[in-house]
Amino acid sequence: MPTISHGVIWDLDGVIIDSAAAHWQSWQHLATETGVTLTEANFRATFGMRNADIIPRYWPTTSAAEVQRLADRKEALYRDIVRADAQALPGALDLLRDLHTAGWHQALGSSAPLENIRLIIDVLALGGYLDAAVSGEDAEQGKPAPDIFLAAARALGLAPANCLVIEDAVHGVQAARAAGMRCIAVTNGHPNRELAIADRVVTSLTEVSVATITEILS
Repeated sequence: MPTISHGVIWDLDGVIIDSAAAHWQSWQHLATETGVTLTEANFRATFGMRNADIIPRYWPTTSAAEVQRLADRKEALYRDIVRADAQALPGALDLLRDLHTAGWHQALGSSAPLENIRLIIDVLALGGYLDAAVSGEDAEQGKPAPDIFLAAARALGLAPANCLVIEDAVHGVQAARAAGMRCIAVTNGHPNRELAIADRVVTSLTEVSVATITEILS
């Protein structure tokens, strides 16, 4: 049985919420507005990373202020899209509820800006299940560095070894490994061999239960 010394750290995009299309649309809008060519391959290669790490790859700027301006615009576009049509992924809300009922500590550990995280928590009514939420703004380095997940563990008051991360992106799984945490990778029907470094790879969170997580952390 889990004790108060165990916790689950959730990624947000692609784990709790089906947001890939909304992110891709918002990046496309930003690229069109600014005259930059951005391919879907570019988007997928950086999924799960912070905007501050993505924008300098594809936009011709080294100005921190300009990077922030572009990031703010992209996220405003994203929030407009997702606010109207936020959908939880299969199994996510059930697992959040079941873990909460069983006494597990839970946190979000996402590269997303805090404003995005608060929006999704509100729209999907996640607040009652979560003890903490850590954003990309709370970490010195984004995924695949472990900073976000280590900050989430600190927020829960837990040792990294007693935390399990649920992720969908390669950068996120790498971050969980770097943090010394167990990890479940969710493919959402898009298999990726690079996710195999996770402790368990599943197609959907409908395949994961409290018992599954207890077993992995045992």
